[in-house]
Amino acid sequence: MNAVIKASVALVILVAVLSLGLAMSGMHKTNLIMSQLIGVTLAIVINVACVYWGLKQTAAENGYGKQLLNALMIGVIGGVLVFAFTVLMLSVLMPGYLEEAKQAALDLLESAQLPQAQLDAQMQALEQATPVSQAIPSMIGTLFTSLISGAIIAIFKRRK
Repeated sequence: MNAVIKASVALVILVAVLSLGLAMSGMHKTNLIMSQLIGVTLAIVINVACVYWGLKQTAAENGYGKQLLNALMIGVIGGVLVFAFTVLMLSVLMPGYLEEAKQAALDLLESAQLPQAQLDAQMQALEQATPVSQAIPSMIGTLFTSLISGAIIAIFKRRK
């Protein structure tokens, strides 16, 4: 199997395990901010590690430009698969997750003692959240993290 495909699949599997683990822990109900912080931080670490692994495998035969393209492809393939998994998880595997997270966010907003107009605007944004609207930032984040980390990693992991 191609190194880019292997790195992309590894990225999605590890992010899926992370997402399911955090969701099943119930942390999104009790400490939403910490759950999101842990999730995003670990997803970035996983993404960078998978890009590193993929570029390390192709370093002997590729220069900087090709390595950057490989990192971009890991981001595109991984991003599309992460998007699909996120929609699947929020729609089918854990259909109550989004509502639980919305309720936790509403509780957090109400305790923040914001002005009513600001509170209403935030609540309206929360009510419009869907599995797709939650999956899009994951896809975009995967793409940009892969590209940025690939641009740095390719300096060191390339044909010289």
